[in-house]
Amino acid sequence: MEDKISKIGKGLPYLSSILLSLIMATVAIADGQKNLVEQEFHRFWPDNLYAVDFVNDKTGFIAGYSGSLFRTQDGGETWDGIYLGVSELIRHVSFVDEKTGWAVGHQGSILHTSDGGTTWETQKKDEGIYLRDISFADKNNGWAVGHAAKIWHTSDGGKNWDSQSLTGFGGRDLPRLHSVVAKDANSAILVGEFGVVAHTENAGKLWMVSYNPHKNTILSVAKNDQGAVAVGLDGGVFNIAIATDEQRAEVKAIEEERLAKIEAKAIKKAQRRKKVYVPKVVEPLPETEIDYYITKIDSGTKEHIYDVSETPNGDAIAVGAHTVVKISADTVTALTPMNDFPLPFVWVGGVSVTPSGDIWAAGIRGMIVKGQLETMEYGMALNIAAPGKVKLVSNRWGEK
Repeated sequence: MEDKISKIGKGLPYLSSILLSLIMATVAIADGQKNLVEQEFHRFWPDNLYAVDFVNDKTGFIAGYSGSLFRTQDGGETWDGIYLGVSELIRHVSFVDEKTGWAVGHQGSILHTSDGGTTWETQKKDEGIYLRDISFADKNNGWAVGHAAKIWHTSDGGKNWDSQSLTGFGGRDLPRLHSVVAKDANSAILVGEFGVVAHTENAGKLWMVSYNPHKNTILSVAKNDQGAVAVGLDGGVFNIAIATDEQRAEVKAIEEERLAKIEAKAIKKAQRRKKVYVPKVVEPLPETEIDYYITKIDSGTKEHIYDVSETPNGDAIAVGAHTVVKISADTVTALTPMNDFPLPFVWVGGVSVTPSGDIWAAGIRGMIVKGQLETMEYGMALNIAAPGKVKLVSNRWGEK
């Protein structure tokens, strides 16, 4: 016993030194944390980015996870980091000028700014609904769309939002609406799940679903002179053009044939059951002055394409998983990555093209990409997590 006590006694100085070291280390860590708190916070985590919108060559906005928005007012030379006030994924933003814009979130928020993105207010909260896109034609008229065929419309800048619905959708489950583009105060086109394409020409009083033989899920739509171009899963690229009289007659014949098959099946069913067949009364769909005819374009890829933006010359730039392409008429051309850009290992979620042809895009882990329409090249511009790249204006922990 004495030997054991003696050994313990001899070890006490060693144990004491360890204890002292731990105490000193704890104090040092505490002091370091205090210093970190006192220092100015500039660290961003590299969250995924989805929303990109440039209103001109100088002013642009990019947003993504956690209610974070990044703004440039000098063509991408410097960036401000701004918290929108809601900790939800911001899927899209729509600005009509340098000061006035809207954003939608995955928890149903519709947000508005009138000071260039510095401060935001929640204009609408659609609880339990993922909102996927928002598009304004001017300061008053715009639409937001989301899951469960949700369509919201405003004609007073978002002070009031009215719910609208699809006409002519025959599916069993309500589609997720992924994208909308406002062509003017009265006209807009939306796209979504199951290949849904619908349009309105009267500010949303009627959203007429167009016939689309291609059932690919469509994720984004951008307007052009003929109508619109859309992109989606599995490399889907679609031309949405105003239908000719011949095309409208073709679609009408297809619909009549479909209804005839349904009726023939119902007659046979009634005969098997030895019942009298009673035809169902089918209300005819409203006649519209115009409709759209959808054709699929060979994109040359099976990768998902997430977003598309119109260009000043009427073409479009689309981005997605390992994909950056130009869409011109019925031709899809890949842009060239510069400076060892790791295209095979990344995805790009949002894109916007400025009036002079600058291409701005953003995606995985805080990546911001810049390219040029004239040269058909693009490369890494910055990452929001890189030290010194973003000036913090506001954050989730309070004002700077």
